[in-house]
Amino acid sequence: MTTDDHTTRTLLLSQKAPGILLVSRGSTSNIDLIAANVASGHSQIRAFNLTNMTGQPYQFDTAGLRLGWGLRNSVGVAEHPVTGGIYSVENSADQITRDGQDIHENNPGEELNFHGYLNGTQYPPQGQNYGYPYCFAAWNLSEIPDNGNLSIGSQFSIDGPLPLTESLAKTDSYCATQIPPRLTFQAHLAPLDLVFNNSGTEGWVTFHGSWYAWLTHLLYPCP
Repeated sequence: MTTDDHTTRTLLLSQKAPGILLVSRGSTSNIDLIAANVASGHSQIRAFNLTNMTGQPYQFDTAGLRLGWGLRNSVGVAEHPVTGGIYSVENSADQITRDGQDIHENNPGEELNFHGYLNGTQYPPQGQNYGYPYCFAAWNLSEIPDNGNLSIGSQFSIDGPLPLTESLAKTDSYCATQIPPRLTFQAHLAPLDLVFNNSGTEGWVTFHGSWYAWLTHLLYPCP
């Protein structure tokens, strides 16, 4: 599982499903077109059962349970201590344009995403597409041309980089069908970790940021 650009991996051993290891893998570039192919394994979070290993290593691209794809670089991954829900915080793209206009200063937003459960609780969107590399979460609507009915956190499309052809370009209508974030943060905050308190009533997200590091405290109901 070699990767350029985002070379680090996030590992998390589940406390609610013993023996299950979560692995998050990022993209190979700012806009990684290979990630549009679910079989590539790029920009995905997967779960692997360590108790069922037969001596042969797992292949990340094809094995395990896919919790989500289209996740540019989900550096922080956490399990809710009560429900067992799996969350991640995602570093989004830079240098994006829309209708030829540079909107990268205040878009796209960074994301907190929900990926379902490992304990058997059903979550129909589990394993589905979160949009990347075609779709991103809106943050500053006033700077997005032709923003239509977008709101903060809405998935929107960007101008496609070469070799993306016009026939492959995605629209806001397509992006609206992808899994949206549960929470959207200001652009370029670079979230690095997510931690819940023991009761799961509070959560903390650390941000590296473009030029500084800081911490935000979240208080909201979690499934």
